[in-house]
Amino acid sequence: MNERLRQELLQQWQDSQLLRLGAWAIALILLVYLLLWQDDQLALKQLEWRRAQANVAEWQTLAQQDYWPNLVSALESQREQALAMAWAYRTTGLAKAAVREFVNATIAESQPALRVRNLELAEPRPATGGVYEMRGRLTASTEESIAPWGWIAALESAQPAVYIDSLDIRVGRKSGVAVILEFRVLVAGLEQGASS
Repeated sequence: MNERLRQELLQQWQDSQLLRLGAWAIALILLVYLLLWQDDQLALKQLEWRRAQANVAEWQTLAQQDYWPNLVSALESQREQALAMAWAYRTTGLAKAAVREFVNATIAESQPALRVRNLELAEPRPATGGVYEMRGRLTASTEESIAPWGWIAALESAQPAVYIDSLDIRVGRKSGVAVILEFRVLVAGLEQGASS
C-alpha cells in the first residue's frame, strides 16, 4: 500500500509541472522565511551584545573614576555638619519644649518688643542618618510700626540652627507689625518611638 502510494505521488510529480512548480515555490517561501527569521535572531543577538558591551564600558569607566569615594566623603561631611547644627534631644516632647523656650527667649529680648500670637510645631519626620526634621509656624506681632529685623537676624544665626523657610511681614496702618514665619529645625538623638 505504501509503495503504491509512493508510486502514484512520483507519477503525479513527473506528470504535473504545476505541482513541481508549486512545491518549489513553497520550499522557496519556507527558505526565505527561515533566512528572515535567522536574520532577526542575529540582529537581536547583536543588539544584546552591544548593550552588554556598553554596560561593561560604563562600569569600567565608573571603576576608574574617583568620584564615588569623594561623593561619599562629601555626604558624610554634610551629615556631620547637619548633626552639629541639630537640636539634640531624646524625645519629641523635649525637642518641642526646647524650641518653644528658645523662641520665647528670643522674643523676650527682641527690639522692638514682640508678642507671640501663635506657635505651632509639627511632629518630627525622619530626614537622614538619624536626623529628624521638625517644621514650625510662628506668628508674632508688635505694636510699633518697625519690622523686627534684629530678631529675625538672631533667629537665622542661632545655634543650634533654625532654618527660615518663609517670612511674611505685614505692616498695618494703625495696628503695628505682624510677622508670620515658617521654619524648620533638625533634631538629632531622638529615640525610636519616643514621644512627648
